Amino acid sequence: MEKFTELINLKLKEYISKIANDQLRTIINYALFPGGKRLRPLLLLCLLDDLNIDLSLGINQAAAIELIHNYSLIHDDLPAMDNDDYRRGRLTVHKKFGEANAILAGDALLTDAFLLFSTSDIEDSKKLEIIKLAANNSGSNGMVMGQVLDIASIGSNYSLEDVKKIHYHKTRDLIHLAIKSGGIIANLSHDKLNQLDELANYFGLAFQIKDDLDDLIEEGSDLDNEKVTYPSVIGKDISLKLLDEYKTKSLDICSNILGDKLFYKLIERILWLN
Repeated sequence: MEKFTELINLKLKEYISKIANDQLRTIINYALFPGGKRLRPLLLLCLLDDLNIDLSLGINQAAAIELIHNYSLIHDDLPAMDNDDYRRGRLTVHKKFGEANAILAGDALLTDAFLLFSTSDIEDSKKLEIIKLAANNSGSNGMVMGQVLDIASIGSNYSLEDVKKIHYHKTRDLIHLAIKSGGIIANLSHDKLNQLDELANYFGLAFQIKDDLDDLIEEGSDLDNEKVTYPSVIGKDISLKLLDEYKTKSLDICSNILGDKLFYKLIERILWLN
């Protein structure tokens, strides 16, 4: 999968090189590199590879989704939201460059993502379908809704269904965008696209439970700031059972559509609980 990560990074560097303003280019480069796991774009490219689709057809979409993800991280870290000083072991963008520049960099990333979607090398009908999907999954009825629900959850008593709704949108929606975009590019049947929807649902929720469980042993986790997490609502043991259930369902669907190839191995690796 290293070659896929390199393809993603090359496309991101190409994007950064076209930013005209020196200061904004420096800030966005700081936000994108060295970067995290590149999970969302990797999901898209691994899916295409498993289906023997030319990766060049999906690289713009993969990079665009990574831009949206990083915009959300920059804004999440702001004092008005999570108020985090560090991300990936170094200063957050607003601590390094100031709040105004962080807000503007996030705005640029989100907007430029749609430029990448619109200039991809696929049929116009598929471009439009993916652009609509991206807007729905990242906007007021998608990821942003999840962020609003997440902020409102601080100090509240929530049920399992409440926490599922928060993370269905905050976490699952961008994962769904990546997986479904790959299916659209590959021209999968309506039935298989529906199965990809189901796969994204289970994997997205499993990914969040895994993240919440990992946070139990990390200082400064969401448990400390009283945000709603799976362990805080249903406890560690039930969270582990749900993780195993959703992981199994994700892998079963993946095996049915794609076989036990790269996408399957990526899911296994990501959901492996240390």
